[in-house]
Amino acid sequence: MKKIVILIAKILAGLLAGLVILLGIAFAAFHTDAVQDRLVQKATEMLADHLQTQVSIKKASVSFIDQGVRLYGVEIEDRQQRKMFQMRELGVDIDLLRLFKNEVKISQANIHGLEARLYKPASDSDSVANYMFVINAFKRKKTSQDTIAVTGQKPKRHLNVDVSKVYLEDIKFSYNDTTNAQLGSLLLKSAGKERRLVELRELKTAFVKQTKKGPVANRLRVGILYADEHDGKVKLSVDSLCYQTDNHLPRKNVGKPKRGAFDAGHFDIVAKLSACIDSIGSDTLLATVNSCEAIDRGSGLAVKEMRLKVAANKRVAHLSDIAINMANTSLSIPSAELQLPSKKEQRPLAYQTSLIKGRVLLKDIAKPFAPVLSRFSLPLNLQVRMSGDDQSMRFRDIAVSTTDKKLTISAIGRISNLKDKYRLNVHFDVHRMTALGGSKERVISQFPVKKFMMKQLHALGRIDYVGHFDVFWKKEQFSGRLGTEVGQMDFQFALDELNKYVYGTAHTDSLELGKAMDMPDLGKIACKANFKFDISKPRTAKMRQLKGGKLPIGHVDAEVAEGSYKRIKVHNLIAEIESDGAVATGKVTVKGKRVDLLCGFSFTNTNEMKKTKIKPGIRFHKMSDEDKAKREERRALKAEEKAERRAAKAEEKAARKAAKAEEKAAKAEEKAARKAAKAEEKAARKAAKEAEKAARKAAKAANETNQE
Repeated sequence: MKKIVILIAKILAGLLAGLVILLGIAFAAFHTDAVQDRLVQKATEMLADHLQTQVSIKKASVSFIDQGVRLYGVEIEDRQQRKMFQMRELGVDIDLLRLFKNEVKISQANIHGLEARLYKPASDSDSVANYMFVINAFKRKKTSQDTIAVTGQKPKRHLNVDVSKVYLEDIKFSYNDTTNAQLGSLLLKSAGKERRLVELRELKTAFVKQTKKGPVANRLRVGILYADEHDGKVKLSVDSLCYQTDNHLPRKNVGKPKRGAFDAGHFDIVAKLSACIDSIGSDTLLATVNSCEAIDRGSGLAVKEMRLKVAANKRVAHLSDIAINMANTSLSIPSAELQLPSKKEQRPLAYQTSLIKGRVLLKDIAKPFAPVLSRFSLPLNLQVRMSGDDQSMRFRDIAVSTTDKKLTISAIGRISNLKDKYRLNVHFDVHRMTALGGSKERVISQFPVKKFMMKQLHALGRIDYVGHFDVFWKKEQFSGRLGTEVGQMDFQFALDELNKYVYGTAHTDSLELGKAMDMPDLGKIACKANFKFDISKPRTAKMRQLKGGKLPIGHVDAEVAEGSYKRIKVHNLIAEIESDGAVATGKVTVKGKRVDLLCGFSFTNTNEMKKTKIKPGIRFHKMSDEDKAKREERRALKAEEKAERRAAKAEEKAARKAAKAEEKAAKAEEKAARKAAKAEEKAARKAAKEAEKAARKAAKAANETNQE
């Protein structure tokens, strides 16, 4: 659309300059009808010869006193003899004297009743548009320096064109018969050397876009567009902008009340905009959107206010200071980067954001995307980082919490195969979810669904969850570990929306089922259970018409590895529960070799489990071949274990005997060593005494000798 408007502006400027040049000088001194008609004929011939096509002007009027030129009934054909331009009236207020100075000074130009029919065959890339010959005819031709040097020819002095005000009214144009547009009025005004004003009113256009799913009709209407350019900056405001699309198919949510109303094939957008363009070039843009308000009346998606800053080139757009406000939702995005797609350069669309923070009320997006959220009025604090391309989306650093922090969620996720609904996959890994107090009941109460076993949910107390979930076409899967005040449970279940069933498994090593079900006689259990429930409204409605009731419809099979009832502990227990919506009946079996203990029960209300009717029983039976085989296996195992114990005992006895002998030999050796050491010590003492005695005797003899 922008290119077409620019092209038309160029063509009009060329035509205007050509007509003024050819007619302005000649008509300056002539006012009689005969002379003016003759000059119109001559000017028409000159213009037709210059354009090499058919040109006609019904009437012209030139006033030297008023310095105005008026043309009526202007028609120009393209090179295929088709009507390309038609103007009911063209009026120009011009300073005729300046034409002698090679200057065109237009104080005001008025165009009324313009029709333009533009063509360019899309199937032939080498074909030329039917309007290009007009642009080429008035394109400035530069004289090369070589030509000037050889011929001595000086370059021609071009006209200096100065237009103060242009006013267009009742404008119609078409492009390839697929795009049509009407313009109520367009005012272009120069308010000094550095300021220009543009005012556009009642622009209407319609075009058809071909898509893989068929043609989509598009309609655009702009009530008022106002632009004020001053010192290179443009203040832009758009009021009453309407955009509609129609793919000629029923809306996607027809007959599907659970599906959102958002449908790109049926847009009905009403918007208004206020922006400031700080700088705009051939491949750069600096702008600020001060305010933007938009609503899709078909889907109900409404943006109350949006603000952002844009710095873009042909490849990348940098967005900053983004603020988005809806009725009850506000989001703040400090920065984001958008890679602009290009088929020529094989560059896909890609984007990434900084940390998004905000306050969210999910009912704001209920009508367009998820009607089930229509009552979700619980405020949530949100933060997340986003990135992706035209095929996928990725979410990091997800943090969701209620205002009182009783519900907190930390996660990451992704969405892949966005363009193929049959392969679409939404996957999220929940690193941590904590629900305190009554937050879980408060969240469930936001959904317009039947609420079963809420009393039991409350009995679980605090809930911690770690796991992941996937959303596929017509199917959702959930798995993970659930931690509660009555025990932990690993679970995996799926929601089959195609066949309308919910099914899965649950496993626990220790769960205080009695506390959860308000049945004090039940103790801790370790079990594994499989379940399947019917969620088809037609099927369940039929059952309720026959039997009434408020229970879920489905069955549960459980294998209890260990459990207790009152003071009785049981192992290897099998339980089955079947519910038809009105009455739930169950059977518990504790298998024995020849006797099975049985227990039947039934209830009609999950909130009154204390009133459960229990019927005990017993069943005798022969030992089955399987039990016999198990018995023989146990006997063989016991015999093998007994033989292993005897061998181990004999080996242990021999080892003890050998150890005792070794100990005895060591003691004897130690005793002999002590005895030898003792004898050696005794001999040493005796030798020492004899030496001492000999020494005393020698000393005595020496003493006696001295006395003599």
